[in-house]
Amino acid sequence: MPDEYRRYYHSLIHYTTTVHERAADARSTQFDVSDVVEPKIAFDLPDRVAKMHNVNITRTLREMLNRMDKEIAAKEIANLIVKGEFLPPDTPLEERLDLAVRVGLAIVTEGVTIAPLQGISSVDIKENRDGTKYLSVSIAGPMRSAGGTESAATMLIADHVRVTAGLDRYQADSFGDDEAGRFVEELRLYERDVGNFQYNVTDEDIVHVISNLPVELAGVDTDPYEVVNHRNMRRIRTDRVRGGALRVLNDGLIGRAKKLRKRVEMYKLQGWDWLRDLKGATKMQDSEDDSTKRMRGVITGRSVLSTAGKIGGFRLRYGRSCNTGFANVGVHPAIAELLEYTIVVGTQIKTDIPGKGATIAFVDSIEPPTVMLKNGNVVKIVDAQHAFSLRNSIQRILHLGDILISFGDFLENNSTLIPTGYVEEFWDREAAEHQIHLDHTPTLSEALQLSTKLSIPLHPKYLYFWDLISSSELQLLLKPNNSNADSISYGLQAKKVLEKLGVPHVMQNDLAVLTGDEARLFYAVVFSGKPALDVPPILALSQASGITLRPKFSVSIGVRIGRPEKAAARTMNPPIHSLFPIGNSGGPTRDILKASHTEPFITDITLRGCVSCGETSLGLICRQCNSVTGVQRWCRWCKIFLDEMECPNCHKDTTAHQDRAFPLKSELTSSQARVQYRAHEPFKGVVSLIGHDRTPEPLEKGLLRQAFGLTTFKDGTVRFDATNVTLTHFKPSWLNTSLESLKKLGYTHDIHNKPLVDKAQMVELFIQDIILPIECGSYFVQAASYVDELLYRFYGKERFYNVKHVDDLVGHLVAGLAPHTSVGVVGRIVGFTNTQVCFATPNWHAAKRRDSDGDADSAILLLDAMLNFSKKFLSDKIGGLMDAPLLIQPTVLPHESPPQAHNLEVCSAYPLQFFEDTLMKKRAADVTSVALSSARLDTIQQFSDYMFTHYTSTLVTSRSQSAYTTLGSMLDKLDMQIKNANLIDAVDTPETVNNVITTHLVPDIMGNLRSYARQKFRCTACGAQFRRPPLSGRCACGKVPISTIARASVEKYLQITQRLVSRYDVGEYQKDRVRALSEEIELVFGKGSGEQMLLTDYV
Repeated sequence: MPDEYRRYYHSLIHYTTTVHERAADARSTQFDVSDVVEPKIAFDLPDRVAKMHNVNITRTLREMLNRMDKEIAAKEIANLIVKGEFLPPDTPLEERLDLAVRVGLAIVTEGVTIAPLQGISSVDIKENRDGTKYLSVSIAGPMRSAGGTESAATMLIADHVRVTAGLDRYQADSFGDDEAGRFVEELRLYERDVGNFQYNVTDEDIVHVISNLPVELAGVDTDPYEVVNHRNMRRIRTDRVRGGALRVLNDGLIGRAKKLRKRVEMYKLQGWDWLRDLKGATKMQDSEDDSTKRMRGVITGRSVLSTAGKIGGFRLRYGRSCNTGFANVGVHPAIAELLEYTIVVGTQIKTDIPGKGATIAFVDSIEPPTVMLKNGNVVKIVDAQHAFSLRNSIQRILHLGDILISFGDFLENNSTLIPTGYVEEFWDREAAEHQIHLDHTPTLSEALQLSTKLSIPLHPKYLYFWDLISSSELQLLLKPNNSNADSISYGLQAKKVLEKLGVPHVMQNDLAVLTGDEARLFYAVVFSGKPALDVPPILALSQASGITLRPKFSVSIGVRIGRPEKAAARTMNPPIHSLFPIGNSGGPTRDILKASHTEPFITDITLRGCVSCGETSLGLICRQCNSVTGVQRWCRWCKIFLDEMECPNCHKDTTAHQDRAFPLKSELTSSQARVQYRAHEPFKGVVSLIGHDRTPEPLEKGLLRQAFGLTTFKDGTVRFDATNVTLTHFKPSWLNTSLESLKKLGYTHDIHNKPLVDKAQMVELFIQDIILPIECGSYFVQAASYVDELLYRFYGKERFYNVKHVDDLVGHLVAGLAPHTSVGVVGRIVGFTNTQVCFATPNWHAAKRRDSDGDADSAILLLDAMLNFSKKFLSDKIGGLMDAPLLIQPTVLPHESPPQAHNLEVCSAYPLQFFEDTLMKKRAADVTSVALSSARLDTIQQFSDYMFTHYTSTLVTSRSQSAYTTLGSMLDKLDMQIKNANLIDAVDTPETVNNVITTHLVPDIMGNLRSYARQKFRCTACGAQFRRPPLSGRCACGKVPISTIARASVEKYLQITQRLVSRYDVGEYQKDRVRALSEEIELVFGKGSGEQMLLTDYV
């Protein structure tokens, strides 16, 4: 490990332990719901698994991982647990098996997801009809977070421990029930009424798998849909669909059968040969392939930017900049200016290749767009400022320029490489073969000389799309109106060919005129000889001119906008200040102040009180007499209070909560006095708590949150969400951080090992350093102040953060958390940008089990997570532990990151062999010439010295938010979408409109109409809800309930849809469909009036 990383990790660990000590000191006051810090610190995979499952396997697992892959280690650890290692000697076999399967799954899923804890409902020993015992694994919904291969591997681990425990195989249908048929009916029911799977599977494969599994695949019900033909089965406890089990079957056991066979061989399992007999799954698709279907799913207001395979679309360019790779792609920032910020950094896009989606980043060293102005001139954009100056003069975007996609993304998606166009870096490699090394872009004269004398292909800067024109189009170019070495003019028919080629020109007297380099280049290439017309034009011109022209075009990548970028405080719906239950007493606003005036105030809350004075308490210690508090339990069947978990009379479980009177007014008054803040309306609480014991948090926390303009999440923490974007290097000028502050954080040298003295130098980002949105910085200043005041006024401790400005947050730590996980990964703040994204290294994002394809994760100030998080606030139902910082991981080690983080180029340039491999259309997995971070694992270079192939001078554009998020109405957004479609040559406007109607507008109208028929009714006075209006016509409070869905919400898109089908050629089927829908709405509501207009209606 490099010395700078030793110091770096030491600082992270020291800060984390200091925060833990401060939180533990505060919790020791017992004023809170717990006297210990609940998030546990876990340093690596063995530590995470051990602490997540409370089993002391850390040392043993570390030793194993030094000798074997984690998949083998998972099997070996599970084997030891079944044999009784690490557990008390009297632990029953069923408990050992349960723990073994969970721990095995936790190891293969990096100990990060919630799948081992709540994706496995139970592991049970059951009996076949012949009396033999077998193993059954019951799957729940959160198993989805494990992924298809890992969820299926759960059954392999279970089979291994079954053999170790000496249990027999599961015998399907042994009780006469058609259990395999039940899975067939259940899976088809799920597909019809609930949702799609990743793969299409056959009924025969389903029956084959269930009939041959050596371990029973069971599950808990997840959705309120019941089978009809296969009901009341002996070994299947529910008639409802079991989504978790179905997903393991469909997307795991069948969908990943090939990968599973490799894992079977690795585990040396017997009795799984039947996997080879599966017919195999296919990706979900209709009559079109998956990528085509994906590109047709256009959402209203989210523009299509490029149509796959269409001339003028985004040209594929291989490479990685410091802000791309790991599902981030680069486009020229001029595009954002031309499209009036339809995209900004962090905007998610859907692509046809190489993967499903990506996130936008800006790279200004790649090919910029070429546009035609309203006066007919064709201009190649120079930079973003140039684009901004021309924005109002543009008639059409002829060519969008490049989209930069890393080789690593092709490798991660197991894709076949597409032949590259002839780009500058390809030319550099070929020139180097001739011992030509230039430190500048050659002039036209230099490029022509190199090409003619050394037979080097013409430099890409001077290439046009010769490979896209036909021989007849070339003929038009051979017959100019006027020509000489300085000026060439063409008529309007030839002008279309020039536009296709991307040749800049000006219009003079209805003639397209080429001057300067364009004219000299045409004179050298087109008119220096007589090209043949019986061969492709690019070959004909090369032969005639003696100048080798290479194809500039590669492929046009299909791109449409998915989700907009996100940077916002994480809130509950509706936002609340305090996790305190007030039922309906607070009215529609859930106001605790209003509820405090209710006498008596009754709420469902934990039965905690002082053992000395009897006062009701919210903490572990009484604030009146400083005595310890205790919790009574209640038997709702016998109506008695007691201390036992089980009632001795009825032998049923007791509860620690009950609807009871609570002195809210006096408690609120005391809390306000303690924190010296008077609440104002509305001081928002919750209707009810979701924790097992209905434990509320102290009111002081909610009061201080309101004082600083904050809200809480369901676990008691204050969070901020931001879109994930990759960054491996940065310039200090991109941040709001001084050089002095950066040097204190360890940034002393740039990537060329020169001392850091200038903000323009490029610096490599430390593996756990993050750059947050400036909005997040402002929010965290308030959050830090809240934590400080909580420490001082509630716990009586010293303040910790003492921040006044955003810059003061630099150097402090946060916990990054993805929604489907339970481990907060420590990140260090090094600066802020005017964006909506969280910039961080691929290793840091991957440690959260994320790539950067548009997902947003949350950040929590580390002390807030340790001080305020409690499992007591979380639901005890399946899935309740997701998105909770049960563990805190202070360090991220590259070799422990998920594999997708290792498919990252670390070279400064691709070798010539790589470009030749693309021309041969090799599979990415067969390419060995590109240096990847995976080759550096377990070496000193795994931490640093990553490089990139393409430079960028900027991370952002002049705006941080895309037009989709700033425009007010959906009409404005649709207007923008149509305007962009008309502007971009590579987009077909009628096709875009048709897709919008098909995939969004019509389904939305139909869904709203269906919701109207199923709507509930609500009382505006007390908040009570009704499935149907009361027979009396009034609520119990005397008010008349109102409907929750109005006509306007049902037909909000109807008139705009009618206008679109009348204006654009969307086909008769679409028109009839909208007409029928309109008539159905009129039958329900009667005739409507008024029309919605688009701005484009006036164009």
